Amino acid sequence: MRKSIISTTVSAFVVSSVCFAAPALAEGWYFGGEVGGVWQNDQPGYWHSPGAGDPRITYDVNMDATFAGFISVGKTLTNGVRADFSLGITGDQDVQANWVSPAPTGAPGEPNDHANISTSVSAITGMFNVSVEPLALTGNNSRFQPFVTAGIGAANVKMSDWTRTNSATINPPARPVRTFVGADDTNFAWSIGGGVSVDLTDTVNRPAYLDLSYRYMDLGNVSGGFTPLPGNGNSTPIEPFNFDYTVHVVTVGLRFPFN
Repeated sequence: MRKSIISTTVSAFVVSSVCFAAPALAEGWYFGGEVGGVWQNDQPGYWHSPGAGDPRITYDVNMDATFAGFISVGKTLTNGVRADFSLGITGDQDVQANWVSPAPTGAPGEPNDHANISTSVSAITGMFNVSVEPLALTGNNSRFQPFVTAGIGAANVKMSDWTRTNSATINPPARPVRTFVGADDTNFAWSIGGGVSVDLTDTVNRPAYLDLSYRYMDLGNVSGGFTPLPGNGNSTPIEPFNFDYTVHVVTVGLRFPFN
């Protein structure tokens, strides 16, 4: 699935690049690139172990921050409105998921830290975005233009091999540590955000814009696989570890019109 979304996005990028070469289509078109950081939005995770009568467990999911990058091709539709197609990637985010509920049983004073889960996740996105500059719509052509943006598209989300560690001291499991295969899925994705655009034309002596942006992105559900790795037993979970992959993204980017 990840190869499919990449090939589709690259094809769209090539077609758009060919369009740039045609003088009749060049006016208003632009190419852009952005780099920045991504960090998690708070969300719960879930896992339902294979044991008979075991409950569905809710986790507090904690992810490390990582980098994000995007390239885009688009067109200014009218003064203050532009639309583009972007290909994005987020780096691996290490995940530590801590048991929340139901309250685990354990020895007096034992912390609720058994059956915790660790893994990492990443994503590739292909999005159609529309950005609006309210001041430009009113005829204000200031070098500094605040904008709002929204997008819809697809995200290929991947979870690496995931590990369940059970440190309970009362009725400890036969295998305190079990690792299962990772998995990836392609989901519907959407984003919303805003920022400010700075006209650099007078500075670099050619049309160019600096964009400072924030986005909230919902990339759908990310899940591990059911199959344990060799040496980790044969039982499979009723529900593998999963959570809704939602993130905050802050980037700085450049846009270059082709006029």
